[in-house]
This record gives sequence, C-alpha cells and structure tokens, in this order.
Amino acid sequence: MKPSTPGTVLPSLAIVVSATFWGSMWMPLHALDAAGLSGAWSAWLIYGVPALVFLPLALRNGIGALIGGGWPLFWLGVSTGICNYLYAASVVYGDVARIVLLFYVNPVWSVLLERIFLGARITRGRGAALAIGLAGMWILNYDGSGLPLPRNAAEWGGLIAGFCWAGGLVAMRMTPHLGMVEKAFVQYVAALLCGGLILALGIFPPQSDWAAIDWGRAVFWIAIIAGIWVLPGLLLSFWAAARLSPTRASMLFMAEVVVGVVTAAIWTDYPFGWREAMGGIIILTAGLVEVLFGAHKAEAKEAAVS
Repeated sequence: MKPSTPGTVLPSLAIVVSATFWGSMWMPLHALDAAGLSGAWSAWLIYGVPALVFLPLALRNGIGALIGGGWPLFWLGVSTGICNYLYAASVVYGDVARIVLLFYVNPVWSVLLERIFLGARITRGRGAALAIGLAGMWILNYDGSGLPLPRNAAEWGGLIAGFCWAGGLVAMRMTPHLGMVEKAFVQYVAALLCGGLILALGIFPPQSDWAAIDWGRAVFWIAIIAGIWVLPGLLLSFWAAARLSPTRASMLFMAEVVVGVVTAAIWTDYPFGWREAMGGIIILTAGLVEVLFGAHKAEAKEAAVS
C-alpha cells in the first residue's frame, strides 16, 4: 500500500526554507576556510562528525532497520552524500554563482529520472516551468564568456552534485515510509566515504599548512555548519521531497540560486544589478508556474485528497 502524503503546500514551503539554508551555506564554509582549513577537509568534517553523532540513533532499532530500507535507501544515501560533499567543497574552491548555476541544471536531470523511474508524464506546465527556470539561471549567471561549461574540478563538482541531487530526489520520493534518522545517517556515511576517496585521490587542492589552522575557530564553524545549516536543511529536504514530485522539488530548490546570489552580493564584491534582479524574478516565476500548472491531474488530485 502506498503511504498517504500530505498536500503540497507545507512540503513546498519546507523546500523553500531548506533552499535558504543551502543557498547561504557558502558563507560559514568560507569562514571555515579563513580559519585555515581547506574546503575539501571542511566538507569531509561537517558530514563526518554528524555521522558519528547519528550512529547510535541509527542503530537504536538494530542494523535490520537500515538493511530493511533496501536499495532505495542505499540509492538515496549514496546520491545525496556525494552531492552534498561535492557541493560543499566546490563552493569554496570555485566561483559561488557559477557553481550554483551548474548545480541547478538538476531540474533537467529530475525530469528525465522521474520519467524513467517513476513513469511521470512531462506536462506542458512542467515543461514551461523548466524552460523559464533555466532561462532565469542563464540570465542571472551569464558573464558573456560563452557557454557556462565546467572549466575546473570545482565546477565539475557542481555539475556532478546537481545530477546526484536529482537522483536523490527520486529516491526520496520512493522512501516516504523510512525514518529521517536512517536517511540522514546513510547520507552522512556516504558523504564521509566520498570525501575520503576524493581526499585520497587529491582531486581538490590539498591542505597547505596544518600548523596554520586556527583550530578553535575551525571547530566552532564545523559545529555551526553541521548543526545550524546542514542538519535543518537536510531534514527539511528529506521530509518535503518524499512528498513532492522530484521535478517540482528541484524547481522549488531553485530559490537557492536567488539566496546564493543575493547573499554573495551583500557580503562579497559579487555584482548585483538589473540582470541579477531580472534573473531572480524569472527563477521565482518558474517556481510559481510549477506549483500552479506543473502537476498532471492525477498527481494534483492525489495531493488534494491526502
């Protein structure tokens, strides 16, 4: 029996709130970098520490609760774990706005994966919302230097993270019956393993000087990021995405682009003018179009009666 799901209003609002966390997370990550800890190690620690904290909670019902989640839980953990590690490291090493743009190609991946694995139709409203959202991101981030294709490891990390996030959204939709603790723990472990592999391969720049790290500030920011940014954003994302179409969720997550650009304009020298304002308005319009017209009739009826 398919678990009943609530209407789409609260999950949609939860997505927007979680997008605010993700869109502003670059700020404490840069503060951690300023404390002397490299982005690759920072990303590993902000997910590795919670993995240890969640271990006893995840095992409270025995290992069977994790194994019982089956391949959808494994898929969710691996895809979101890789996504979150790559995104956290990439926004430190690369241009924030460009990384976000490459990450948010993910609605395209969501449409395709939702069609393949969930059999969802691509409605006219959803297609229009997708086109509007991608146009808004292009306007917001286009710098006149040609197609925004990845140019370095950080930008490839942003693109791969977006694909993994789309896969994670599909898995979240398939696992509404699983507990948040189990989902969070598997994701933290996957991020820990992914980060360890990337550190071992030296894909991102290595830690230059361990002696120069201000460990007092570093530990403070690790705790702040893990507890105030990552955990609320993660739990809201998992709860809401289990109750929404993956495509709708990815479209609403585009609010993160606006948050990222606005915060970068306020706290850095990132420019904010008519182009940025217009792009942000268009992206928000895309989210509105998806909410109003994106779902096909069967999906809308299911949400209304649940």
